[in-house]
Amino acid sequence: MGHSGPVSALSFRSDRLISGGFDGRAILWDQDGATARRIARFHDGNVTAVAATEDGFVSAGQDGRVALWRDGQDHPVRQTSAMTSPVSALTVSDREIVAGFFDGRLLRLERATDRERIVQAHQGRVSGLVFLPGGDLVSIGADLRFARWNADDAQVLGAELPGLPNGMAATGDTLVVVFADGLVRLIADDGTPMSDRFLSDRPLVAVAASATGVATAAVDGTVWLLDLPLLTLRARIAASEGPVWALALSDDALFTAGADGAIRRWSVRDGSAVGAPTMPLARAPQDGSRGAEVYQACAVCHALEPGDHSRAGPSLHGVFGRPIASAPGYAFSDALRGMDIVWSPDSVAELFTQGPEAYTPGSRMPDQRVTDPADRQALVDYIARHSR
Repeated sequence: MGHSGPVSALSFRSDRLISGGFDGRAILWDQDGATARRIARFHDGNVTAVAATEDGFVSAGQDGRVALWRDGQDHPVRQTSAMTSPVSALTVSDREIVAGFFDGRLLRLERATDRERIVQAHQGRVSGLVFLPGGDLVSIGADLRFARWNADDAQVLGAELPGLPNGMAATGDTLVVVFADGLVRLIADDGTPMSDRFLSDRPLVAVAASATGVATAAVDGTVWLLDLPLLTLRARIAASEGPVWALALSDDALFTAGADGAIRRWSVRDGSAVGAPTMPLARAPQDGSRGAEVYQACAVCHALEPGDHSRAGPSLHGVFGRPIASAPGYAFSDALRGMDIVWSPDSVAELFTQGPEAYTPGSRMPDQRVTDPADRQALVDYIARHSR
């Protein structure tokens, strides 16, 4: 435990684990992930992405800024100006730092010269970034596009994706992409689909990969360890009562983190837990209704008690009649603050009709829909009963 709120990002390299949280902190941990060696405070709002480097780490945030930290330095040795959109993805090579943004742009920062270039890569959120062994950059986006870029910012390959991607990792030349439809897919470096496996009817929201295995997490807190190349199941872990937003793999450990603010360590051999347990999140009221059943997917991110912002999303207490992004004590994105929406049974129903990507673009909420009108009505009735 080290963050005073949800943990949204993890990265592991050699002897360093880096975490980023909704509290604006980036923390450097020792190799076992048990002792904080350094706490860095730079970003306004959520630290949305981190990447470990050979002599420090990179952090990126909801404030649209990227910061390069070096061991032994109290302040960033390099920082970018704030963009107009939050950072949604980050990757690092020996030559470059690349950040992807919710507005579809890429910021490519040359580490040796500090030269910056902007590339309009996607229409909508950049969902994942990786460098291939040969040096090319791959990006995927909410526009359902795969794009491969060379060092001169030219797109050398492009392909359609079969669904909405929520994250990407690489193992050699093979890309591992997780999707909102609950599938994990292996994709060749030219965008050609290779194999896939259905894991959950909940959106998959995080992924990490090594030379031999893959870890992926769903919005309900379930994590799967899969063996390559066939995506065979090694272990299934009930990692958290709330969503797992971030994963990191070392040779012998899997690290998970998410809405409850805890970073947990698991054996990659069999998924067994390492370390002491933490307290689970309080459960939503059970009144025997269909609405209570539908709300379980919401409960992993939203409490109904006043002022409880300990999960990934704000408390829904008193939500009806409240303007969007106005609940005190929660760090909302600028995209939501600029919207003219007042939450009501009708607007909440519309959110789950269209999905967050369409109704509230720029939200951190995973894209999901409640397609049955009766279930939507049951959901808003349940919220109305228990949010007052």
